[in-house]
Amino acid sequence: MILKKRTMETRFADLPTLQSSVVAALVLFVITTIAFIWLVVVYFKRKRAGSPDDSNLYIDCAYFCEIGKRPSQQDSVYISDLTDYRKYGITALVADGMGGMEYGGEISEKVADFVEGMCPMSFFATEQNADELRKLSNQLYDQYKLSGGSTLAMVHITGNFMNYYSVGDSDIILIREGKPTILNPRQNYMALLIKSLCRNNKQTVTAYSNPKARSLIDFMGNQNPRVIYTKKPIRIFDGDKIIVSSDGLTDAVALRNIHHYLKDSASATALELKRAVASRKRPKQDNYTAIVFTVKRSFM
Repeated sequence: MILKKRTMETRFADLPTLQSSVVAALVLFVITTIAFIWLVVVYFKRKRAGSPDDSNLYIDCAYFCEIGKRPSQQDSVYISDLTDYRKYGITALVADGMGGMEYGGEISEKVADFVEGMCPMSFFATEQNADELRKLSNQLYDQYKLSGGSTLAMVHITGNFMNYYSVGDSDIILIREGKPTILNPRQNYMALLIKSLCRNNKQTVTAYSNPKARSLIDFMGNQNPRVIYTKKPIRIFDGDKIIVSSDGLTDAVALRNIHHYLKDSASATALELKRAVASRKRPKQDNYTAIVFTVKRSFM
């Protein structure tokens, strides 16, 4: 009996210590939970501050389409309805009809009409969209039998992301922090020559003087052309500028000099680029066409 009494006394003596441990654990749990919630709130606040709400992004757009020294305009332009931007994004196309070919201008118009019929297109179905463009090219091949062709340079912007599609040698240029980069490779014979020369550790200067250098190896109107397109959307940011143009612009104004003509608004940039080409007074100036976008965010 005495042993049992001592055991009971020992158990009762341990009870306050146990209660204290439970209370301490609960207090620690509450403090940890509050700290975790606070860290989560801070994280999302900083993330939102660093990446503003897409609803505040807007696109400023302008374009020009000039004949140059050619007898007719063979470039075509399409820009989707800007009022539908929030719902469908913006689709913009430049199609440069192949000069010197009888149906170049006619085919470029058909490419523009086809893209208009594709809109509104799915932003996330890039492979399917590329397939549709390839099917169009095969239809043009069957109809014109290589008696004409056109390039295709197209962007599709939704929110703060962009996809692009390209066939031929028209340019899609992204300008970020004043630095221009051509996103799409040119599909002409010069590109093949340069690639081959580099692979064999030879100088590339001969590629530029080759009489066939500017000949297209893929174009709309060719059979089963390679349609280059983005596998993953490109993130665009406040202050970015995007130029979709025929080679008539970039042949006259070197890529490294484009930053000299950038202005705050798309219309002012387009005007400066158009004047820059005209001021060169090149005797064989090609048709020159460009669509200019500026990406801006409003915090109002």
